[in-house]
Amino acid sequence: MTARQYIPWVRRGLAGAGTIDPLTGPVGARAEVTVTTAVNTGPPAPTAIQVYGPGDVLGFDTRHVIRREPAPDTPDAEPNYFPAIEFDRPELPWLFTPAAPNVDRLRPWIVLIAVRQDRATIDATAGRLPVLRVDDAQQELPNLDQSWAWAHAQVGAAADLLADPPVRALARLVCPRLLVPRTRYVAAVVPAFELGRRAGLGLAIDPNAATTAASWTNATTEIDLPMYVWWEFVTGQEGDFEALVSRLRRNGAGGTAATPIIVASLPAGIPDLGEWMMPGAIGACPDPRPPARFTDPLQRAIDGRPAADLVLPPPLYGRWHAAVESSSTASRSRSWVNQLNLDPRYRAAAALGTRIVQSRQEELMAAAWRQAGEIEAANALLRQGQLARGASLVLHGQIGRLSDAGVLHISTAIHTRVLAGATTVAAVVDASRVPRAMTSGAFRRATRPRGRLARRSRTSGIALLRAVNDGRLSLTAPAPRPHGSTTVDEAAAPSAIRFCEITSARVAQALAARHGQASPEQWRAFIAAAAAHQQGLPGCEPVPRQPRPALDLPALRTAILAATDPARTIPARVRARLTLPPGWNPEDPLAPVWAAPRFDTPVYRDLLDLTQEHMLPGIQNLPANSVTALPTNPRFVEALMVGVNHEMARELLWRGFPTDQRGTCFRRFWDRAASLAGPADDIPPIDTWTGDLGTHLTSGEQVVLVVRGEVLQRYPRTLIYAARATWSSGRRVPATAAPGAEPGTPAFPEEYPVFGGTIPPDITFFGFDLDPAEAHGNPDPAVDEPGWFFVFQQPPAEPRLGLDADATDPAEPSWPAVARTTSDHIDLAGGLTGATVAGWGVSSTSATLAALTEQRPFRICIHASDLLPAVRP
Repeated sequence: MTARQYIPWVRRGLAGAGTIDPLTGPVGARAEVTVTTAVNTGPPAPTAIQVYGPGDVLGFDTRHVIRREPAPDTPDAEPNYFPAIEFDRPELPWLFTPAAPNVDRLRPWIVLIAVRQDRATIDATAGRLPVLRVDDAQQELPNLDQSWAWAHAQVGAAADLLADPPVRALARLVCPRLLVPRTRYVAAVVPAFELGRRAGLGLAIDPNAATTAASWTNATTEIDLPMYVWWEFVTGQEGDFEALVSRLRRNGAGGTAATPIIVASLPAGIPDLGEWMMPGAIGACPDPRPPARFTDPLQRAIDGRPAADLVLPPPLYGRWHAAVESSSTASRSRSWVNQLNLDPRYRAAAALGTRIVQSRQEELMAAAWRQAGEIEAANALLRQGQLARGASLVLHGQIGRLSDAGVLHISTAIHTRVLAGATTVAAVVDASRVPRAMTSGAFRRATRPRGRLARRSRTSGIALLRAVNDGRLSLTAPAPRPHGSTTVDEAAAPSAIRFCEITSARVAQALAARHGQASPEQWRAFIAAAAAHQQGLPGCEPVPRQPRPALDLPALRTAILAATDPARTIPARVRARLTLPPGWNPEDPLAPVWAAPRFDTPVYRDLLDLTQEHMLPGIQNLPANSVTALPTNPRFVEALMVGVNHEMARELLWRGFPTDQRGTCFRRFWDRAASLAGPADDIPPIDTWTGDLGTHLTSGEQVVLVVRGEVLQRYPRTLIYAARATWSSGRRVPATAAPGAEPGTPAFPEEYPVFGGTIPPDITFFGFDLDPAEAHGNPDPAVDEPGWFFVFQQPPAEPRLGLDADATDPAEPSWPAVARTTSDHIDLAGGLTGATVAGWGVSSTSATLAALTEQRPFRICIHASDLLPAVRP
């Protein structure tokens, strides 16, 4: 509920009857109300009706419980917060109270208690309510005279109570006890009145009892209490979120984060350097270059030219990715190769990468082979394509020796699928003077050079095709049949004869209808007249025919041979059946795929398993309950990633994996699983690197916030983000978002972590895509570089009630300021010490006390300049 109101009590129906609650001492056993009734015309008769009281209740449905704080079995509850329980019916805590409200105060018929487990015994015998036996009530139970103060209702608006059932409304019982840290407690809802206690225990109740006292008094020692609802929890260390996050000490980290190493006792005449500072993945580190007296002999040793004999030269990390044979041949554009291999610190970082792969080689190779299944199938198809291409090239070479007409003559089957310009070869032949029949298979078989027809005519089909195409031989096509005429064969067909008979019969009928029955002489005269008429008709004019063009046989030969070239057709067919890796475009399109497996697990975890010191140098010196910020070290990260990929390439080659050793198997150093934006990979493919070491990370240098303390262990859902600072009255304050600004845009003043992780046992880090100098800012307002804040914000939750562990604000109640009973429950009669809070005391109401003790979400802002080391010039 974003908007809420607290109400001291809620009653519905006849439950509000009875005498006014005196707030202390006994009350009536049952509330009584007088109802006047009349039967027919008789006189009115008053009738006394008793309403159920606490002695009539043996339990209630636990489904009315909607929330318990702390949750059952919580291992680290805040000792300064109140245990609480909430019900979905806002009137439930006062439903069976046998009294009427005393203005704005009313004792509930049930109360919530929290008892140390070692001071009580639980009897959960079947068939009755569980029983809590308290050994020392004076040290464990609250003062029931103030039970009215710790029960209230919560609504969104007062009108919500008018609905049936009420909406956005609940009731809450709290136990106002200061809990002992690291202690197991039993929280229970128990009856507040003696009659209710006896009913719950199954004890005899005097049916004529007129009053009932409280379940216990300040003089009670041992007591058995039936539990309507109960659960257990354990308190954590002292302090809530506000206290724990406020205890975080700002640690500026001293400006450097490095581990001293000794560079000495090297072979091949390489001189000693003594102590050098080894950087880590997190933290700035001095970066002087090693002297030439060290780098020159090291380079000769790497290149296989040492001053003394070496069994094996030192590895040249990244040689396959950079495509260099030696460090001396690395081009200036590949300066990162020598910067990595000739500096002992970054060679050591790369060596850490090789150890990571060696420690996981079996696991990694198993994962690599699982990814290689499709690669092997693709390579098998590519090798089959190579065989088909080789065999087809031999046959295609034989076809290429044929003449132009010969190529056209034998390729009829593909004429409809081969383009010769804008149309197919078949269309070109149809439009030429060469009939398509001369390119058909039947014509080719009939006129084959050694066939009977060729031997007799001393010619061949190819020669005939060339003669027709050149115009030396003309072909006479069959005369076209006049329209409407009938051939002899068609006339002989039964259907044609039947048609002629029908037609003749119709002509005879027509003549008979006009002239009467025709005689044979008349028929003969009719036929003779028809023949004479036909002979007098003029002849048909000849239809002019355009001569058809000759075929361009050389052009057709070129088109056909190009379309059937196995060097083009077979690779295209094979590649169409495969989905190859992005960017895979070898010189030979049928070359086997040299692919690299991909492992998306963050490498920083493997580095932590190997050593924490090189993840964050000096980690053991980070104080408990402290927070600091450090820049990332791109050179170290890149050197480590080169070492990991270099060693993985060697392992793949050794195991026979299809790779050319240039693949980048690992691209993620940080864990970006929870990132809302930004690239998923930390490095691009290493074979694309140019320039200096440390310039290839996809996000460049970033800021890492490091937290060591209990706050994130107890509150793992704490919201941590960076907020842009702005100047206000000469002070830097967090900026607020402009209207319409969207997260992730430059106008939005907040940045969320792009990566993160944990360093056992109690260190958590968060990476932000911020330049360290920008985050640090400038303290001079005139420069207008206010920097950034790091914000720790308590996660939003349902209302929690309690008191601050420390008396930091005299206007708010706190545990040191309030009076407490011998059982460490709040005593409202004792007032406050060292604090002035309006509305606090026995004259208050439970609604006012709920508002005063509500713990609102807390936020703390720490400027980056308090955490980051001095910004490098």
